[in-house]
Amino acid sequence: MMLAPQRALARPSANADTWGRYYTLPSVSDALVGAIQVANPELIVELGVGQGAISSVAAKRWKNAKLVTVDRDFGALPIMSGRSRRAHEHFVYDALETELPSKIGVPLGSADIALCNPPYVRPRWRAAYGTILEEAGLAGSLDSVHDAGADLLFIAQNLRLLRQSGKLGLILPDGLLTGEKYARVRATLLREHRIDEVIQLPRTAFAKADAQTHLMVLTKSAGSTKNIKLRQLSTAGFLSQPLVIDADVGKLRLDYSYHAAGAGDAQVIQDGNKPLSYFALALKRGSFNSAQLGMLPVPIFHLSDFPEATRIQLGVVPRKFIRSAKTLASLPLHANIACDGDILLARIGRNLHTKICVVQGGACLISDCIYALRVLPQYRNNVLSFLNSEAGRVALQSAAHGVGARFLSRANLLNVTLPNIAL
Repeated sequence: MMLAPQRALARPSANADTWGRYYTLPSVSDALVGAIQVANPELIVELGVGQGAISSVAAKRWKNAKLVTVDRDFGALPIMSGRSRRAHEHFVYDALETELPSKIGVPLGSADIALCNPPYVRPRWRAAYGTILEEAGLAGSLDSVHDAGADLLFIAQNLRLLRQSGKLGLILPDGLLTGEKYARVRATLLREHRIDEVIQLPRTAFAKADAQTHLMVLTKSAGSTKNIKLRQLSTAGFLSQPLVIDADVGKLRLDYSYHAAGAGDAQVIQDGNKPLSYFALALKRGSFNSAQLGMLPVPIFHLSDFPEATRIQLGVVPRKFIRSAKTLASLPLHANIACDGDILLARIGRNLHTKICVVQGGACLISDCIYALRVLPQYRNNVLSFLNSEAGRVALQSAAHGVGARFLSRANLLNVTLPNIAL
């Protein structure tokens, strides 16, 4: 009756176990269970339970609820002290089977609460995944269902198990809540369900991992979301005061730091604030990848070449990268060139918010990890001063997204808000 595990969840992070799982710290489990507002649930389900860090907290809070846990790993033995076999049933199954509900005795649409910390991997595609996404109403939220990672598939499977107005509490990677690729997923969840709260976790929330993740609690089919409460969990385990955003703004991003820094659409053009796009003449991404850095007769400015900047003195591109426009004119036509006065910013990296400099005395080639921002000349010094300030670096850091390495998309960069005091 038990299924042998098949390693279909491929290429986990070096910091995760062989199943792509990051193990949950007590403070994170407490925060997730504490954010679920249900008085007396009868049935709680956790898929991908691991060692039971979340379920054990739930079992202590809701002592009379029946707990059903599932994990495909025979080594996962969730410990629920004081729970009888009748009060806690554990199954070793693949949590992403279409027939899972009948195998674990949890009919579709019957669970009061579903808890989940899904593995952060992309499983090899199976036709059954399309059925799970379709039945959960998520198949149309991606350009291709084959783009669905384990996180989205686990959301879909949990939605199948939950009753109407049941609560789903998840730990999710940053990309699903902030990435442009998943904007339609967020829009679908906000339209079809009520997202009650999103809590941004510290990057150190998981042992042996530097990963940006979030808690999310939603109520299934309880009407479309109107407002969303965002909070942040500190490294000391304290929750911030809530920040409430409109659902239309949440479609863009659902991370606390982004909206707290004033980068969201709701705060643009307010009290004299304006987005960076207001001042931009052009924003170009470099043309050359890291493998091409040494292939041209002229050097290419890359991430490791940013000079040290101070709060008083902004860095300048080193002279060895500067060439005349005539010299660079002989290069391939597809090469994007950063010109005199352009502001260079890192597009990727954990410390991208600290990598800013300006081109002076000529032009240079840049790698595809670099943006060249050209702004209106009358605003250049003020924009530079803001980006190099503490507030500017916080804004860039908040605008970036990514579980491990951070990424700064073109849209998010141009949406960074500059306060009127900087202008």
